[in-house]
Amino acid sequence: MRGVASVLIAASLGGAAWAGVSILTPPDRAQAGSARLIAHAAPLPAELSEVVAAPETDADRRARLNARLKTMLDEGKGARLTDAPPRPPPPARARVRRARAKAEPAATFAPPAHDAASARPTVRRAGGYVPPTLDLKTPPRVPQNDLECLTQAVYYEARNESEEGQAAVAEVVINRSRHRAYPKSICEVVYQRNSRTCQFTFTCDGSIGRRPVSAVAWARAERIAREVHEGRSSSQLPKNSVNYHANYVRPSWGRRLARVRQIGAHIFYGAPLNGSTPGAYEREAAPAPARLLFVRNEALDRAYAVLAGQASNGASETPDTAAQ
Repeated sequence: MRGVASVLIAASLGGAAWAGVSILTPPDRAQAGSARLIAHAAPLPAELSEVVAAPETDADRRARLNARLKTMLDEGKGARLTDAPPRPPPPARARVRRARAKAEPAATFAPPAHDAASARPTVRRAGGYVPPTLDLKTPPRVPQNDLECLTQAVYYEARNESEEGQAAVAEVVINRSRHRAYPKSICEVVYQRNSRTCQFTFTCDGSIGRRPVSAVAWARAERIAREVHEGRSSSQLPKNSVNYHANYVRPSWGRRLARVRQIGAHIFYGAPLNGSTPGAYEREAAPAPARLLFVRNEALDRAYAVLAGQASNGASETPDTAAQ
């Protein structure tokens, strides 16, 4: 133990002596020693020497960057400095329309012609809703083919909806034609109206002919209408679904029906909860029987008087056989 303690004491004394020598060393001698150490060290690169010598400014960095770019250009590495090639432009709308048109079969029925003169102006309210202006006095031009009427209903009621939503609109029309409370013909269902309103608004608010018809959307509407009409489309709604409305309107009859589902912007309903089904067929009252109209005429009165006088004279000249 004494030996270990002696060694520790000696080491402490030696360290204190070395620190004292360093502290007592003059500044000039310390700088000379540092210079000797730097002289023996490995030489620094030129760039680092410049940095150590003076701090780099923004002008220095720009100059260095320009020098590197010039060197890369001289070495033929300029391709690395160019931007990525631009993305090809999206196809023109005309090409998109042609591609979609090729996917749809050609339409069988010609769409309604555009008639700007007959289109009635619309009045917009807050929220973007356009209240329809109904014309119930002008007789509509009803097509002669049920499939064409069904195509019109699909196009004008749901052309911006998905194919599922368009098929659901077609199903509502067909369900009405099979319901005892509605007309039996599809065209009569589509163009059904009374003195207050029309069942499908596009048939009396000027939608037909207001704008040119999109050929692609019309062909798609006819294809979907044909598939639903021929039973080749999967059913979207129950058989008792005969009513729907857009989600931006709140009809009073919506509370009286069982809500089935919503497809896109259309809400479809089923059986009535209480009361009758809205839009049911209202048969026109039978015309009153014709009544005989009697008009007195002076000539007829005189002829009747003559005939009556002759009859009375003949009766007075007849013998009374019963008295004999």
